[in-house]
Amino acid sequence: MKRKNPPSLAKPPLRVIAVANSKGGVGKTTTSLNLAGELASRGYQVLLIDLDPQGNATAALTKEDLPASTGQVLVAGGGLLEAVVPTALGTLWLLGTGPELRAYAKQLPEQREDYRNVLRDVLMKEAGGFDYALLDCPPSLDTETLLALCAADYYLIPSLPERFSLDGVKRLVGLADRVKETMNPTLHFAGVFFTRFNANKPSRLHQDIVAAAKQLFAGQVLSGVRDNQALGTAQRYAVPAQTQAPESVGVLDYRALTDELLHLLDTRPLSTLYSTT
Repeated sequence: MKRKNPPSLAKPPLRVIAVANSKGGVGKTTTSLNLAGELASRGYQVLLIDLDPQGNATAALTKEDLPASTGQVLVAGGGLLEAVVPTALGTLWLLGTGPELRAYAKQLPEQREDYRNVLRDVLMKEAGGFDYALLDCPPSLDTETLLALCAADYYLIPSLPERFSLDGVKRLVGLADRVKETMNPTLHFAGVFFTRFNANKPSRLHQDIVAAAKQLFAGQVLSGVRDNQALGTAQRYAVPAQTQAPESVGVLDYRALTDELLHLLDTRPLSTLYSTT
C-alpha cells in the first residue's frame, strides 16, 4: 500500500504542547491521545510525539512497525517526516517509540553540548506543515521531559485529585520554571486539570486537593475529565476514541477541555519559537 505523506507545506506558527507530570498513572498518555484526536477531528494537522519509553501512546494509535522511532530521530537530529506514521484520523500523525528511547536519550549529552534543544531543532526544521504537536512525556523529570519543555510553547499537567499527584504537579512546575528561566523563555503554563474527576460525588480529600490547586494555580485549573471505559477500549483497538466512541463521556470531557485550552492559547502570548517554520 502506498505510504501516505505527512504535511510539509509551511503553515502559521506551529504550537507545541507538552503533557507532563512527574507522577505516573495520572492520565498523561490518555490526555495526549485525546487532545491530539480532538484537534485532528477539527481538521488541524496534528503530530503526536511519544517521549515515554513505555510506548503506550504508540501502542494506542498503531499496530504497524515503525519506520524509525523517536529516539532514532533525536539522535540523528532529523528524519522526522520519514519516521511519522498515519493514524485512523486523517490529520493525526504519530512519531512512535519503545523501550529503546531511554538508551537513545542517554546518548544525547555525549553527542552535543546543547542536547536539550535537539527536539526543538528537529521541530523547527521539519514540522512546519503541522498546526499542533503534542508531546507525551514519561512519569519522570528525566531527559525526555527536559527535551519536551525546551521544545514546548506550553505545558499542560493532568493530575489525580490526590496528594501525591499534586506533589508531582509542584515538582513539574518547579522544573518548568527553571527551564523558562535558563533555556526556554517562551515556555508558558497552560494549566492543570484533574482526571478521574467526579463533580457530583467528590470525597472530602478530592475537594481539599482541588481547592489547594486553585489556590496554588489561581485561574489555571481547567475543566476536569471523568473516568470513562470507552477511552481505554479505544486504546486497546489502536484507534482514537474520537472515531471509536465520539459521544462517550470521556470524549465529551476532552472536547470541552480542548475548547477551554484553545481559548486560553488564543488569549495568551504565542511563543516565537516556531514563527519561522
